[in-house]
Amino acid sequence: MPRNLLVLAVLLVARAAPAQDGVTLRYAPTPGATARLLTEIRTTTSLTGFPAVPDGATVITETRVNATQRVLDVAPGGWLVEVVVDSVRARRRSEGAAWVDAVDTGMVGRAARAVISDRFEVTGIRTTGPTDGEVLRLLGAGVAGLGFAFPVNPVPAGTTFASGGRVYARAHAGLETGIALDETAFADLSLTLDSAVAEGGDELVYFHFRAPMTPRTVGRESEDGNQVVTLSGGAAGRLVWSRAWNAFVGGATRLRVEGTIRARTPTGAVDARAGWDTTILHQLRP
Repeated sequence: MPRNLLVLAVLLVARAAPAQDGVTLRYAPTPGATARLLTEIRTTTSLTGFPAVPDGATVITETRVNATQRVLDVAPGGWLVEVVVDSVRARRRSEGAAWVDAVDTGMVGRAARAVISDRFEVTGIRTTGPTDGEVLRLLGAGVAGLGFAFPVNPVPAGTTFASGGRVYARAHAGLETGIALDETAFADLSLTLDSAVAEGGDELVYFHFRAPMTPRTVGRESEDGNQVVTLSGGAAGRLVWSRAWNAFVGGATRLRVEGTIRARTPTGAVDARAGWDTTILHQLRP
């Protein structure tokens, strides 16, 4: 991972200065404003009981997403904002093996347009792509996606508020493991306002969150057998909002998911376990 993002994560954890009471959180960008977004995702997957890999096998994946956000115009109910994915670089390796670049062009060039209200809420999506929600999540540090909104009233320091959004984590194992699965775990996103600090003509608002993943059990059936996956876990992180940029300029999030998989295949029944430990680091670049 780039050193600047690791330093960013340390700073996000370290800032805990008292904030004045009654911080009003609003989104009020200038039409034409443009900024670059950098989001990095690192996931360590641990596998036990999967038929095609040894017990305790570990797979590490790293993904780096560069995107551009543009405020196109004022729109009824807010501002018309576009997010374009400029590049995606990904690589993976098994424990003890060399890195292998993973071609991931599915998101490159994807664009999503949405109307964003003064509470940073998506009130309408103007595009119709299948990945619109995923692209727009980049606005919220890769965490605060659709459904997110700032409170109507001022937020005193130390107050926790429900954002209406969710944090998502991917639980994935490839066909090469002997049990292919691709599910999603999620947690309701409530933020605690820690501090609001004036810096160089800007005001930075610091938040943290911690939440359990909503337990899920998902059953799948196919011609090759059936599969039942049970997921649980937790999420924690810190976010920084900039009044000058009208954006989350920094974020560090950790997602941990545990899964049990019971599968019946043509070769017999399988009981397996997996763990996914994901770190998301986000930075806005002028």
